[in-house]
Amino acid sequence: MKTASLLILAIFPLIGGCYLLKQGTYLLSYNTRARPIEKVLADGSAGGDAEAMLRSVQEIRRYAVEEIGLAQNRNYSRYVELDREYMVDVVTACAADSFSPHEWRFPIFGSFPYKGFYERADAEREAARLEKRGLDVWIRRVDGFSTLGLLSDPIYSFMTDYSLYALADLIIHEQTHATIFIKNEIQFNEELATFVGREGALSFLRERYGTGSEAHVQALAALEDWREFRDRVIDLHDRLERLYNREADRETILMEKQRIVEEFNRRLIDEAPQLFQTDRYRAFGGIPANNAYIMSFVRYHQDLDLFYRLYEANGRDLPSTVEVLKQIESAKVPPKQALKELIGE
Repeated sequence: MKTASLLILAIFPLIGGCYLLKQGTYLLSYNTRARPIEKVLADGSAGGDAEAMLRSVQEIRRYAVEEIGLAQNRNYSRYVELDREYMVDVVTACAADSFSPHEWRFPIFGSFPYKGFYERADAEREAARLEKRGLDVWIRRVDGFSTLGLLSDPIYSFMTDYSLYALADLIIHEQTHATIFIKNEIQFNEELATFVGREGALSFLRERYGTGSEAHVQALAALEDWREFRDRVIDLHDRLERLYNREADRETILMEKQRIVEEFNRRLIDEAPQLFQTDRYRAFGGIPANNAYIMSFVRYHQDLDLFYRLYEANGRDLPSTVEVLKQIESAKVPPKQALKELIGE
């Protein structure tokens, strides 16, 4: 199952240190191996499936810039052959009895509630170190990340088997990061990119195949399932947050947390075959009683409705909505407050 893409400037190598040096070496080595897509297509070296994917990438890039209004740069104009199935492993950590995130601080770029590793063993060592401190820790695979245009982010060969919707979502999500970025506002940045990525990918499919086409209908079904699952997990998060605010000892809170998550899993596993339309969610097998996992999910989804209300207020016109959202970068108030002001709340 593909994971969501992620903004990972925490692996950028320009600011020194052993960790950054090692991760930066991987990043720069992949970038130096990247070849322009035009040349790959011209010499026919990519093969059938990869060639079709690269031509789709060119269409998506054009659409993101010309139709949505995202930044025009060299992102996703180059291709890298890799012998791996995903990009990086990302470690997230959180208190076990509250939604208080562990953060890593990096000069220039600020604080990040996650840390990326190109080698799985490095991620596991970091996770073990944090678990010894009593934190909930989660390692997840990430398909892509943005360097905010500081480097031209390439397309990788493991993306060949992505659906067209997933490919468009990834590219448009990351191009949103390269277009609008507010320092130390990770949740806002991720929710913004999630909104633009999903709606942009859907509009791309409408343009390419037409409303009611099989690809468009499948994407709509996937989005409906995602919204249903999102609402359930956010409700779980809110229920746990109420638990953590009670006056109780830590052991009692942790036992009740386990019970609440197990109840959530039993109910959704029973309902999934009838509730969801797509196999990804019908095969739901449960989530861990792990605050880092739940918090990571919420970081992308908690206040998405704010973006959708702005979208509705702009007549469901995605380009005009993006233009309005660009104003938030220069706002003198926190971005969520600026967003609420834009929709009259």
